[in-house]
Amino acid sequence: MWTRLKLNNTPIFTKVIIIFLIIVMPLFTLSLVLNELGKREVKSQISHSISTTIHYYFVNLEKEIERVIRAQKTFVNDEDLLKLSSVNSILSAYQRTKAINDLTGKLIALKDSSSYIKNITIYIESLGGVVTTSHLMDQPGIKEEMEAISLATYSKGIPITPWNDRLYLNLTYPTFLLNKDNDRKSPVFIQNIELSEEALVSALTSFPQEGGALLFNANWSLSNHRYTEALEPVRKFVEHRKGPSFSMEQVKVGKENYMVVIDSSAFLDATLVFYFPENLIVGQLKTYGTWFWLLVGSSLIIVILFAYGIYLLIQRPLQMLVRRFRNVEEGNFNAVQMPLRADEFGYLFTRFDHTIKRLRTLIDELYVQKIRLQQSELKQLQMQIAPHFLYNSFYMLHRLIKHDDNRTAELVSKNLGDYFQFITRNRLEEVALKDEVNHVRSYVVIQNIRFSNRIEVTFADLPRGCEDIKIPRLILQPLVENAYEHGLGETVAGGQLQIGFEHEPGKLYFIVKDNGAGMAEPELQMLSRQLDGLEEGETTGLVNIQRRLKLRYADRGGLEVLNGEEKGLIVRICIPTDYNHEGD
Repeated sequence: MWTRLKLNNTPIFTKVIIIFLIIVMPLFTLSLVLNELGKREVKSQISHSISTTIHYYFVNLEKEIERVIRAQKTFVNDEDLLKLSSVNSILSAYQRTKAINDLTGKLIALKDSSSYIKNITIYIESLGGVVTTSHLMDQPGIKEEMEAISLATYSKGIPITPWNDRLYLNLTYPTFLLNKDNDRKSPVFIQNIELSEEALVSALTSFPQEGGALLFNANWSLSNHRYTEALEPVRKFVEHRKGPSFSMEQVKVGKENYMVVIDSSAFLDATLVFYFPENLIVGQLKTYGTWFWLLVGSSLIIVILFAYGIYLLIQRPLQMLVRRFRNVEEGNFNAVQMPLRADEFGYLFTRFDHTIKRLRTLIDELYVQKIRLQQSELKQLQMQIAPHFLYNSFYMLHRLIKHDDNRTAELVSKNLGDYFQFITRNRLEEVALKDEVNHVRSYVVIQNIRFSNRIEVTFADLPRGCEDIKIPRLILQPLVENAYEHGLGETVAGGQLQIGFEHEPGKLYFIVKDNGAGMAEPELQMLSRQLDGLEEGETTGLVNIQRRLKLRYADRGGLEVLNGEEKGLIVRICIPTDYNHEGD
């Protein structure tokens, strides 16, 4: 029963389109299944190719490091190194220089044999210095630095030693040994090969596929700085996973899935991770989707042509008729020339126009007269502003000038001028909310000087986006005036006045709170009935404001008065922020 009722409430045009889509939906579904099968196959092939490439690179890196280490170990028996480290004291200056030059040449040859070598340095104990491929021969603390690297290698027992954010391959001869007093014996020589992090990162960047790469172990890591937002989540996943040394996994990072290729090396004690968004593979599957989208496009064209035909025959005439009904609902009775038709819609258009013309004649006789009466009453209410504020302000200005308080007098005169300029210069019935609020601020400044330290005022900022809302002029200031004169007028000290705003979708509230004596419950109930129009009485400022709000906004705006939680009074005005002035 409920389904049938819901279907009956659905527009005719929508029903026709839905039925047509139900007919073609099985074709779409079959095409989608075939496309997904093709995408899975291609995705599998691409993933296998990427995995093979990454594994090939890591194996080559492992072999290259192993080759460098073997070449490094050959220096243990190098003739020139043995001379400088063992019989340096009996060498002549020429022999020593020649041995250093020959050893330097061999180090340079080793460095040039691999792009992963940045620098090679050998510290020789008997020589008291270093032989290096860099330009820095005897920098301060070189011995301590090389011994620290050697000790780090000895402690961790891994080929690549991280030290001070650099990577080294270390060879110490003989290996650090501890004597019975746990003292280290000085080695004959220490050879450090500094690996080029730039070359390693460049290799990680040179993969044929677009993706992030990470080479790391527990002590160091290198990255090609791609997809950095996924770097840490992928690394944590790899560190906590348990599985084979080489695998391909899927990791969720935020809302996106990443494919992760993992390869580990026991020799290097390191792991290579290559990761990339899964969409990177799916995006390459355009060939498989060509025929599918061609079919979808053709079907959509058929649906559009069919829908356009239905639109011309049925939907457009119905929309025109519905728009005319809505215009009438909003109070717009201006005649619109409807197209001449000889079918059923033509008859509806003709009879509808005759009905609107008759309604417009009746409205001219009743509604227009009522509107004019309301506008006249509104202007009458706007003129009901008590002049006592002017008298009090001039008297206060007289006292300030008499006591030579020119600075305060200047402030009073400035705000008093702004206050009365706003009242007298603008003949519009409505003003922007920001202008009305600035008018209230001028009034508050003057009253603060008048009441001195008796009343503390808190004035909130106008919410952003509400500055240009049109409201009836002089609708807010009487609320603040009412709080000063009636709520806090007898306050000797400790008076509190809060002026604020509350913004909700479609509504803005202007709120005035005071901690004065408030109103007795019977008086408050009587005032509420007067505001609601349920009881006649003296036309006060609050009642005037309520009448103006009701004339302007009907039931969407208004004023309410409440007693505070402890004492005082709360007066709140509701102003619609989405009110359509043309629809009054």
